[in-house]
Amino acid sequence: MSVQNTSILYVPGAWHSASTFSPVATLLTQAGYEVDLIDLPSVGPAKHLPNFDADVQEIRSHIHKACDAGREIVLIGHSYGSIPASEAAKGLDLATRQKEGKTGGVKHLIFCCAFIVDEGHSLIGAFGGNPLPWFRISEDQMEVNPDTPEKIFYNDVEGKTTKEMISQLKPQSYQVMHTAVTYAAWKHIPSTYIYTTQDAAIPLPIQQMMVETVAKGYPVSTQTVDAGHSPFLSKPKETAEAIRRAAGEYH
Repeated sequence: MSVQNTSILYVPGAWHSASTFSPVATLLTQAGYEVDLIDLPSVGPAKHLPNFDADVQEIRSHIHKACDAGREIVLIGHSYGSIPASEAAKGLDLATRQKEGKTGGVKHLIFCCAFIVDEGHSLIGAFGGNPLPWFRISEDQMEVNPDTPEKIFYNDVEGKTTKEMISQLKPQSYQVMHTAVTYAAWKHIPSTYIYTTQDAAIPLPIQQMMVETVAKGYPVSTQTVDAGHSPFLSKPKETAEAIRRAAGEYH
């Protein structure tokens, strides 16, 4: 593979800006990758969104830009971010574009302690239809915020960094989590799931269940980082190495 022709596009999870990935993005840039951090419209909007369509379109616009430049794309979704990222890859994978005589395209998906959801299911619906116990949901069901983020997101992150991260969290449009997936890109594009062994938001057994049950029979390989739900903060070196392995740089 050519590192110089590979772009890594990062999609954050709910409540977070893409800049939280900066410690890993710096390492990947130093290794020769082009890195694009994508902020989601559903995070901290002026008016909460009724579905994930705006998130999907924002990600597609970044994919199109990289495709137009002839770049081969590794698309990373963290937590909720994997759902609109997968949806956004429809028709933009490398194999499809090559068949159409076009250059560039998504060659690999990475699920970083993220959700693997099948067509016809939403994030909430895929897990029984009930919100997680640490969700604080507005009365109109349009906004959700996390309770105890220091325990859920940053249980293995240094205290000063945790305080900084909590101060940067933004309200999340809740209905994006109820939007049904129409395209499961992991069925069509080689994928890697990065397990995080100390995750309090998506515990390891649930991560494993998604890979071994939902995605059973599909080309999803795995990497493991001994970290919580924010491995890009607590274990940036290990996370960058897992991404580089998934991208095919080395094994």
